Amino acid sequence: MATIVFLVVLAQTPVEPPEFYAPNEELHSYLMEAMENNPGLHARHTEYLMALQEIPQVTSLEDPMFTYGQFIQSDINRFKLMFQQKFPWFGTLKTRGEKSAAEAEARLQRFFDERNRIGMAVKKAYFEYAFLRESINVTQAQADVLTYMEDTVRAKFSLGLANQDDLVRVSIEQTKLQDRYDGFLRLKPALMAQLNEVLGREPTGEIPWPQEAASPPELPPLPIVLARVRAANPQLRALDSEMESWEKSTELAKKRRFPDFTLGVEYVSISKPRQIRPDRPYPATLNAIERRRMTAANAAQTDRQAVRNVLQGQSAQFSAPERGITPLIDAYSIATYDEPMAYSDGGDDNIMLSLSVNVPLWRKKIRAGIEEAQLGQSMVADDKRQVSLSLASGAEMAAYRFDDAQRRYELYEESLIPQARQAYESLQSQYGTTEGSADFIDVLDSVQTLLRFELDQVRAERDWQIGAAELEYLMGGPWASELTGQVQEQEAEAVVSQKDGEKDSSPEPELEE
Repeated sequence: MATIVFLVVLAQTPVEPPEFYAPNEELHSYLMEAMENNPGLHARHTEYLMALQEIPQVTSLEDPMFTYGQFIQSDINRFKLMFQQKFPWFGTLKTRGEKSAAEAEARLQRFFDERNRIGMAVKKAYFEYAFLRESINVTQAQADVLTYMEDTVRAKFSLGLANQDDLVRVSIEQTKLQDRYDGFLRLKPALMAQLNEVLGREPTGEIPWPQEAASPPELPPLPIVLARVRAANPQLRALDSEMESWEKSTELAKKRRFPDFTLGVEYVSISKPRQIRPDRPYPATLNAIERRRMTAANAAQTDRQAVRNVLQGQSAQFSAPERGITPLIDAYSIATYDEPMAYSDGGDDNIMLSLSVNVPLWRKKIRAGIEEAQLGQSMVADDKRQVSLSLASGAEMAAYRFDDAQRRYELYEESLIPQARQAYESLQSQYGTTEGSADFIDVLDSVQTLLRFELDQVRAERDWQIGAAELEYLMGGPWASELTGQVQEQEAEAVVSQKDGEKDSSPEPELEE
């Protein structure tokens, strides 16, 4: 009964809503739209629902067997009915249900992993699209700078303070900048199609430019990140459920050493006394009639001979009446030849109970099934070890990219871009005066440096956001609100100890929150 309640609760448990970090409302709405419309995610959810439907199938008894038999040549029995039900060994149905429940849980974790992957894909496409917008804005701003430089060069050229080469160089830079701008515009439909795909839309749909996005939250220390990956990544959870499924398979394989039982109830219908009225005389009756006829004919012949003897003056000997029981029997047989006669089987209907037990005789087959299930457990354990190592490696690389992108963004934001802009403005100011000592090449180089730094800052911001999306996927969800506590600190310390191969009994160090 407890197993049935557990299975009903499992089947009625709703899928928990997704949790994603979104730096603005627009991205949050895109994430929810992808969760609702992405066909690949719908397929994984359908697989989970299919796995739930398997649970009541494996926990039910096999269909009972109904048998009807009709006797053809027997004079005693008419027909029989048999009802049989097979019962597996004790605990088999419960173990089957637990195995299917573990498989359903694995499918659910695969669904969560696909959901997190789609969330990461939405963020990557969104921030690539945002990077394109920022790149276009930077390029347009630099185009304005080059236009201002062109006006300055033309003014100096008209005064004879600049040469034709300066105008040519400005024109070359403007052409290069225009080519870059055109390349960005040609990339826009492809990035919109990429975002439309993960959103479940048609690829040709128009998508507005992304809104401004806040910076990702501060990343916890690496040991805590690795502990979160190990504890919350759906891929590892799915492998844990697969391991449990193989454990239940081992239990089922061991239960095959014991027999199954088949209970049956059989009803046999036996014929009742019946009467038969002949449609023609029996042979005995015909014999009696023939015997009476022959006897009468013989008697008549004897009497005629006796009359002839009397007429000839001889002694006469007439036939004597037939004596004994034979005439009486013949008379009765002739008189009752058309009366019905009763035939009785001499019994009543019968009910029989039966018990059948299969004999698990072929032990080699059973041992092979147990060995197969145990090998399956070992296989999943190896897969989990490999996936764990791969996820840990990916998390370390993603954490590095996250930190590196954050470092580069802050470096450009706080140092390089302000200095480059200051250098450009100073050189431009010097070059714009009639007695300025700045060379045009220096001014142009400062413009190129400023453009490069601004594009690198935009690229660093994109890498920062994408690194956060990758870490969120590997960690199984956002980390801003739930990466503190003694349990996670202990898990982080265990990851570090396992990684370094050192087993130390000293107290665990405090981790920064």
